[in-house]
Amino acid sequence: MVYPHKKITLYRVVFPHPLGGYEKKMGWVRGKFSKKIERKVHTMGRYTTRSLEESEYRKIILLMRTGYEYNGVKHRPNDQIATILVLQANLGCRIGDIMALTTDSIIKDGNIHRLDIVEQKTGKKRYFIVPQPIVDFIEDYKRCNGIHSGRLFDIKSPAVWKQLRAVTGYIGISNISAHSFRKKFACDLFERTNHDIMTVCQALQHSSTTITQVYIKRSDEQMENALNNIVSIA
Repeated sequence: MVYPHKKITLYRVVFPHPLGGYEKKMGWVRGKFSKKIERKVHTMGRYTTRSLEESEYRKIILLMRTGYEYNGVKHRPNDQIATILVLQANLGCRIGDIMALTTDSIIKDGNIHRLDIVEQKTGKKRYFIVPQPIVDFIEDYKRCNGIHSGRLFDIKSPAVWKQLRAVTGYIGISNISAHSFRKKFACDLFERTNHDIMTVCQALQHSSTTITQVYIKRSDEQMENALNNIVSIA
């Protein structure tokens, strides 16, 4: 809604945030930039984050670790961001919760390890098992980077998004954000539990399976393959 005589724009939209999740934008904008902001908000509203394919995931992590050159800019290896994205794809946490992990976030519970954090977005306690290979992966990261206490990562979210945007541009894939790694976790778990959506819902700590269904939505190509594979003419 725009009021030209007052140069005021009212915008209200819900769109996928580049760093994961959804963000509500609503308010009044005054001045000559109101039109520009309105166009930007509605453009972002058309953006839909999708899950990663396994090959895409591995290619992104490899390039993050080895470095590459894109549009004349050399991107140096960044093991920290690669580690953040690997953990997100294997733990199913939101990017903010991964980046807030500390040396005390994983606790030993008998013969297993558990994630012991409170989700930033929901305030829910997350107390799920952490597979031993992931525990070992984190310990290797801590040892290689000399981390003995405190936070595991000293990087801000915009830096992760910037590097991810560059690497996906280099590869030539679209609609990918940090949240795509959480969606990959959801899709992988869905497949490995024989399509048990309730287990996926619980692992993601969603309030309903309706939200979970959005995460495990299949691509058009996957849908076409599935339909072609169930043909049975008697």
